[in-house]
Amino acid sequence: MSTDPAHAGWIGFSKNRFEALTDGIFGIAMTLLVVGLSVPTVETITTTVEIEETLSSLFPDFVHYCIAFLILHGMWVSHHALSQKMEFIDRRFLDLNSFLLLSVAIIPFSTSFAGDFPESPIAAMVLEINLLAVSGFLLTQWIYVTSNPDLLRSDSRQDDLSPGVRLAAVIPAFSLLGITVALLGSVWSTGIYLLVPLAIFMIKRFSHLKESENSRFPV
Repeated sequence: MSTDPAHAGWIGFSKNRFEALTDGIFGIAMTLLVVGLSVPTVETITTTVEIEETLSSLFPDFVHYCIAFLILHGMWVSHHALSQKMEFIDRRFLDLNSFLLLSVAIIPFSTSFAGDFPESPIAAMVLEINLLAVSGFLLTQWIYVTSNPDLLRSDSRQDDLSPGVRLAAVIPAFSLLGITVALLGSVWSTGIYLLVPLAIFMIKRFSHLKESENSRFPV
């Protein structure tokens, strides 16, 4: 397979260019997140109490920075894992990736917005909707490749993608839950993402147990 012009979905450039663009935009977005941690000028802070108040006021920004950075990192790892299983990309997958990157590029803004207005559920929803968009497109990519095995490398199988699909569904599920909590009026609905590591651990544990069971009792 690979870059054969006779293939109906061939788009005319290598998978390496697609991966380089994706890695670059993820990296830039993750770097720009720190811009949201703006510190007041030295002239406006003259006492220890004011320093403590400044640090306290930056706490929501820092929490949202950590949440967004770690989630972006996890989704980049997921995207890389999917790409490693692919030999070929087609036009539809590339279009999905463009929407994914469009959503990723907005993350620094939505993160800063949520941190600047920590008492507003609407501000939290802006970040949660943004994360829902990014994770939703990533999940769609996993499902699309699973449904189109001709995109896979010869040593990859459709069954190998099932754990990745389950993991890719975690952030969309938590984002929907966070949006629901925000609609109920909670100003810390983004705190729901702190449970993501536990959910991922449980899914990986389930996948490991299922693989062990299948190896012991092959169908």
